[in-house]
Amino acid sequence: MFILQPPVYLDDNNFYHKKKKFFRRFDKRAHNHGPTYDLRLIILRHAERVDLVLGESWYDYVFGGVPSAPPQSYLHPLLPQALPQRLNTLLYVFDPPITRLGESKSYSRGQELSRLGVSSIDHCYSSPACRSVLTASAVLDGISRNPVPIRLEPYLFEPLSWNQPLQMLDTVSPFMSTREWMMAGYNIDRNYQRLNNYLNPMETEVDFYMRSQYVFQSIERRHGGVAPPIGRASKRARHSTVLIVGHAATPLIFQHIALQQPFNSEVFGQQCGTIPFLHTVVLERNAINRMWYMRPIMSFV
Repeated sequence: MFILQPPVYLDDNNFYHKKKKFFRRFDKRAHNHGPTYDLRLIILRHAERVDLVLGESWYDYVFGGVPSAPPQSYLHPLLPQALPQRLNTLLYVFDPPITRLGESKSYSRGQELSRLGVSSIDHCYSSPACRSVLTASAVLDGISRNPVPIRLEPYLFEPLSWNQPLQMLDTVSPFMSTREWMMAGYNIDRNYQRLNNYLNPMETEVDFYMRSQYVFQSIERRHGGVAPPIGRASKRARHSTVLIVGHAATPLIFQHIALQQPFNSEVFGQQCGTIPFLHTVVLERNAINRMWYMRPIMSFV
């Protein structure tokens, strides 16, 4: 008995039969298709805080306990290399910076992201807390994306009810203004319109979820792009990568919102207590079905 087979094509290394030519062409198209997402969010917690390293008396140890510290105090080896000088240095008690080691680790995290394939950051948002802004600046430096301006967004700050000392200031803001950051040499977006400058000191974790959802939806509207028409999946969609730097609650709350995970305020608070410094979450939105998914950091392409 004779068995007839379709002729074998030897024009590549896959040795497809003629009836499989379609799959060969499909594979080639799939490999050249590029990213399948239209919006990528890289969300980090800030680096280590100087007050958690030295304890409650850190300000006395570093700045000598005076309300207006001299310039040489800013050269302390535990402080970041370019910590902005403030007229009222005492405000750093309520808005503590990261350590110099934390600054170095933030730079290394940026280099790590670059090695894993994050070749470009298109936009950057940060909590106005100096520990977040300093972290964002160092991460951008590590990715070699210094020209990207940082947008200060108060709605990225942690639940205010978790920060009892901050509530003592009443109407005085402990955060530096855009102008103060720029005078210190930091690249801050002076044209960015903040979602809100008011934070409710009595807000609950549920209230924090709601304002975080507002931030998330705002970023989607600004940078989400346009999905390709149905039947044109092979057409490349415009994609944006956004760096977001906040607090321990930030990566976790954005993950809950994007993936529509059940939110339990008590469990959420407990989980935030286990988030390490520089904890990173990567969320990507599919360009076709607009569904969000979480990508492991080691699987960048």
